Amino acid sequence: MFKIFLVFLFHISTFMILVPDLAARDINSHLQSSDSDPYLKAVQLAHAGRTEEALAIAIDLYDENPLYHDVAVLIARIYSWEKKFESARYYLRKVAEHDPEYHDALAASIDVELWEGNKQEALNASIHALSIYPDDEDFLIKKARAYILDGKFEEAISVLNLVISINSGNQEAIDLLKSLSSPGFYHYRENNYVLAGYSGDYFNIPYNRRFHIGTAGYSHYTKIGPVIAKINFANTFIDGTGLTRYPSLQYEIESYPRISQKFYLMLNYAYSRGLVFPDHRAAFEIFRELPSGFEASAGLRYLYWDRDYFFYTGSIGKYYGEMWFSLRPYIFPHNSGVSSSWYFNARKYFNTSDDFAGIIIGFGLSPDESVFDPTSRDFLNSNSAGFEYSAGVSPDLLIRGSLRFEYEEFTISSAYRNRWMFNIGLRYYL
Repeated sequence: MFKIFLVFLFHISTFMILVPDLAARDINSHLQSSDSDPYLKAVQLAHAGRTEEALAIAIDLYDENPLYHDVAVLIARIYSWEKKFESARYYLRKVAEHDPEYHDALAASIDVELWEGNKQEALNASIHALSIYPDDEDFLIKKARAYILDGKFEEAISVLNLVISINSGNQEAIDLLKSLSSPGFYHYRENNYVLAGYSGDYFNIPYNRRFHIGTAGYSHYTKIGPVIAKINFANTFIDGTGLTRYPSLQYEIESYPRISQKFYLMLNYAYSRGLVFPDHRAAFEIFRELPSGFEASAGLRYLYWDRDYFFYTGSIGKYYGEMWFSLRPYIFPHNSGVSSSWYFNARKYFNTSDDFAGIIIGFGLSPDESVFDPTSRDFLNSNSAGFEYSAGVSPDLLIRGSLRFEYEEFTISSAYRNRWMFNIGLRYYL
């Protein structure tokens, strides 16, 4: 999931910069009014978000004159905004067949690869464009963005410094270089890292209970995504007395493999013979990227204590600018019926998907909590709220934490108590 968040935010920043450039360049190159120039009208409609109308006009113009390269580039850009990348490439290839050095088509070809996340293809396209236009600032910046997409920050910084040496007033290069210099941005890279963390879970009714979990692990990045191995060690103290002499151990492995451009998975399995963890804990979820910044998922959670417990879940998420919103239910069938829980999450992202602040609101109990025992919670209610924060504090160090308060039922007779959950974690990138 890390990579999806990171790549998506990078695409958003690229898109926000490049779309206005298209309209400004094309409008300046056509002096006629939109009433007398259908192409200019199509550009203005596309820039206003009325892409269907713009596309209809542009395709009519292209059918009348397939050598109208500005129109072909416009069609390609509209298709790429709608994530129809193969259709965009078709029109750009048509331009290249007649004019392989056409500047706007070369620029659009790089953008298509950037927006689809094809880092090597974007780099190759930018190198090709620069072989024709060696000092072109636009192509140099696109080359820097291709390096950023590939996690090659030093190379990107070198290219951006070259742009500034050519034009010290290039604001896009200045802003991009500034963002690269911020500590958090370095966590965009797909590096291996070690991790350590602590989770606490506390309440004092009907007794003082303190639950402590420590975590240590290692994440290795593979071609299909990260694989994370962790050891969790925990103990429970009731009225100051530990339930066990030694901490319980849990061995956990997690992965986020990407299976296509649109689909990726979340896989998790944990095993323990300790008293405070379930014997087996597993999770499976498939995520699908949707148009207009939406994402949906469906999955399963499994716990084994004294018997098997299955929870069905999913999510619907929406990216809106630098914000992300998500709604997730948990459905728990049991002998007495079906219970459900609902969780809402909102985040504000900063430099990267690893730099954010967010809120969490929950109604009901979640099997994704560190402490969850379904044997006594078939009918229990709870309401919770909390916040989370994640930030890079140096080029190699990421810190992440959360705090939640829960007002939960703890007996069938509807007695309630206050519960606090706290988490802090560190990642050190290698």
